Amino acid sequence: MLLIFAIFLVTQLPHMEASCLPGDYEVNGQCCPMCSAGNKVVKICTPDSSTTCMPCVGDTYTEHPNGLTECMRCKLCDPGARLITKDKCTYTKNTVCGCSPDYFCSLPAGRDCEMCSENTVCLPGSMVKRPGTEFSDNICEDCPGGTFSTTNMSPTCHPWTKCEEQGKAELTPGTSTSDVVCAKSSVNVASVVAVILSVLLAGGAGTATVYFLRRRAKRKNGEQPAQETGDEPGDQGLQNLLPDGVNGANPTIAVQETSKNNGKPTV
Repeated sequence: MLLIFAIFLVTQLPHMEASCLPGDYEVNGQCCPMCSAGNKVVKICTPDSSTTCMPCVGDTYTEHPNGLTECMRCKLCDPGARLITKDKCTYTKNTVCGCSPDYFCSLPAGRDCEMCSENTVCLPGSMVKRPGTEFSDNICEDCPGGTFSTTNMSPTCHPWTKCEEQGKAELTPGTSTSDVVCAKSSVNVASVVAVILSVLLAGGAGTATVYFLRRRAKRKNGEQPAQETGDEPGDQGLQNLLPDGVNGANPTIAVQETSKNNGKPTV
């Protein structure tokens, strides 16, 4: 029985991994101290010496304590994928990529980005409901009824102008991309004509009233109305222009008189 156990130890021990302490790493069945971040192993430890390390150079790095014999290559941000360098590579940290302006990271990897997508543009007739971030797209929303926007990426929709509040009439209705157009005055042609007719009718009624009142006053005073006596200024002026013996009330008929001259009438 002891012989079998001894044979097992001899055959299996070389294949058993060494149980190393934190800060050490296993190599060739033995534990060696790790190199610190920003370094790599150039010579493993021996029973008489510790691990020999060397700093990373060029575009290489190591982020954590390690037993690597080669430093990691720094990442390159591909401009063709709209990636830009957000944080440069150092000996202890890899490059961090971000997105070009007007793009957002659609495939993040922690703080890093693997792929960018173009931001959505909120067109006229809509507004930006939620602006995009480094890792999210813009969210747009259509303008609600009675409002409009005229530019891309408008932060808000503006209410239509209310023409009646300005004492004007609506000439063109508003849309989601344009405001209401108001006329210079809310008074239309029909209203203007109605006002003019009202003024004329009121003036005519006033003139007629004055005329009839004057006729009534003359009759009360025993005078004949102007129309019967021809005393109106117009009639008097006409009478003065007619030849003697012609009646202004009927200018086409001459007044016939009789005389004793030869017993014949004269005109």
